[in-house]
Amino acid sequence: MASTELFDILKPPDYDENPERYKKLSIVVVSDTHNNHDRLSIPNGDIFLHCGDFTNRHDWQNLSTDEIPQSIIDFNQWLENLPHRYKLAICGNHDINFSTYSSNDIQTKILTNCKYLKNELIEIEGISIYGCPWSFSEPNETKCSLIPSKIDILMTHIPPQFILDLTYQPNISPSIEPCSKCNNTVHGSYGHNGSKSLLKKIRKNIQPKIHCFGHIHEASGYKYEFNTLFINAAVELTNQPIKFNFYVDLHKH
Repeated sequence: MASTELFDILKPPDYDENPERYKKLSIVVVSDTHNNHDRLSIPNGDIFLHCGDFTNRHDWQNLSTDEIPQSIIDFNQWLENLPHRYKLAICGNHDINFSTYSSNDIQTKILTNCKYLKNELIEIEGISIYGCPWSFSEPNETKCSLIPSKIDILMTHIPPQFILDLTYQPNISPSIEPCSKCNNTVHGSYGHNGSKSLLKKIRKNIQPKIHCFGHIHEASGYKYEFNTLFINAAVELTNQPIKFNFYVDLHKH
């Protein structure tokens, strides 16, 4: 199994001199496990985040409206066995029937071993986290307008446009034009597939400290831009969760 690197890009410059000013929490994030959660080596931490696509689309076929796929039952059991004090999840585009359940039904009948966020803000030990699941009916722009500003962590399934969103597009003619957003790289059969409205909202209004997402398997990793740490936590190809430290400034709480 692939190992997990802990990175400390958010460490305050004065932490070593004034550690008592901060509360440090470790956060582990994954996305797009697609029923393969058992093959992952999940590191310990304080908070565990899953950014959707824990199932596959065909898991829901030939089931009545009140039936839950075995894959969801297995995933919920796996969550129970994780050691993290806090576990949060949103759904992705493969978790198709989640659109038919209320938040209460998901929490009390389906994913009972984590906190499921459906366009909801939660605070954990001074960290504000907003979960925005895949939109099966509403336009992305409508859902983006609900996201509050100045939050610590934003969880979505889709990436913002131009940020860790390059994906293989075999049905489109290969491009020979340099991409101005990627240091004039020629992408060929790859193209940007993130949300334009989400990028606009993040830059102008939300301005989260961290934005976690998945969906684009080929573009997993992280980058720091617009004063936000962006994390594509898709593990379908890498089997590698991402772990980082978050520092809560106790002087501001």
